[in-house]
Amino acid sequence: MRVKWIAGWCGVAFMSFMSVSGVTSAQTRGVDSVGAARVPALKPPNFPLLFPIPTNNNGYEEWVAAGDLVQNNPALADSSADQESTLAMKRRLLADPTVERALHLVRLGLQKPVFSPRRRVDVNTTFSELTSFLPLARLLCVEQYVAFADGRVDKAIETLRTGLTFGYRIQTDSMRSGSIGILTDTLLLTQFSQHLDQLSVYHCEEVRRIVEDFLGAENPTVHLMELQKSVLLQTLESKRSDPRGFLADLKTMIGDNADASGDGVASLYAYLQSHPGSVNAVLDDAQRRINALFDQTLLNLRLPVGLRKPLVMGENKAPGAALFQAITFDPQRILDRDTRSLAELRLLGVHVLIHHYRWDHNTLPNSLAELRADSLVKDTFTGNQIVYTREGDRYTLTTLGAPEAPP
Repeated sequence: MRVKWIAGWCGVAFMSFMSVSGVTSAQTRGVDSVGAARVPALKPPNFPLLFPIPTNNNGYEEWVAAGDLVQNNPALADSSADQESTLAMKRRLLADPTVERALHLVRLGLQKPVFSPRRRVDVNTTFSELTSFLPLARLLCVEQYVAFADGRVDKAIETLRTGLTFGYRIQTDSMRSGSIGILTDTLLLTQFSQHLDQLSVYHCEEVRRIVEDFLGAENPTVHLMELQKSVLLQTLESKRSDPRGFLADLKTMIGDNADASGDGVASLYAYLQSHPGSVNAVLDDAQRRINALFDQTLLNLRLPVGLRKPLVMGENKAPGAALFQAITFDPQRILDRDTRSLAELRLLGVHVLIHHYRWDHNTLPNSLAELRADSLVKDTFTGNQIVYTREGDRYTLTTLGAPEAPP
């Protein structure tokens, strides 16, 4: 798909790559069968489970504590963090003492080292605290909006950096944390892009530095992909010593739909029942396929998009292939998500360069070459220059997007 930003003298329209539904008051309260409001069950706090003995030297502790504060907060149930809410509603939300404390904890956590609270991650690990991180991202968006409304552009930029840093550093130990982190970035960038007309020359330089800092940072998706590969390989390796347990796991995966002719896992289960000595060979084949897939994925992450090779999941019905396909997700979706996030960030950088140019020359540039920022104006997807089209006092930036994901 093509991704466009269209801007003129009065601001910018930003195309977000991820849709986010706000939590409405009805969704938060719940509705019974006859439509009456009911009190929801409170979500248990995550902090005592993850940190029975707090260290006070891990920023993740502050973030989990902040998430616990807001996940059951009724102040978030009136849609104050939704895009459609009024400025007065947003002000009331930020004035809530619990919200104030939560945002303070987010910033306090950013001042410390951050590492996973889990000594070990496997396929059964849950990451319940990540759900509570999304309300924190939404609160940062509210804070940014109110700062712009009050003319405190410096504060709005500080919140942008805080939100992007939070989104970057929460990507610690799971692909889901990567998704939450990138969603956080998208929320902050989308909100910020709606107020570019408030930026001075000084502010444009500040935002440009933020963009360049994050574009130059180590990609956390690389670490998460390496971790996911390790988890899958270790999970399969653990089955060698317990073939009966392995068969029991497969039977559980099949459930009541044990149609050996139409389901890969069912076929694998039937094969291993009739060939009990083949467990190690099947595990070897599945591990080989995992190594090949993730090695190519990691290589692609380090290459420009135009030089990446297609990932091959494999469609054959060999027993090892069936096991591989049953436990492995398609990393191409992660690659596309990662590239879209970088494209969003890069487009913001190009827009502030154009805005800076407009302040300097009282007109739009005729081409991106006039911005003298060759590395920043490259299309994330193709490596070529982003397409810039000027029409009077308006312009369009177009970048080639990743293929649409199948439904």
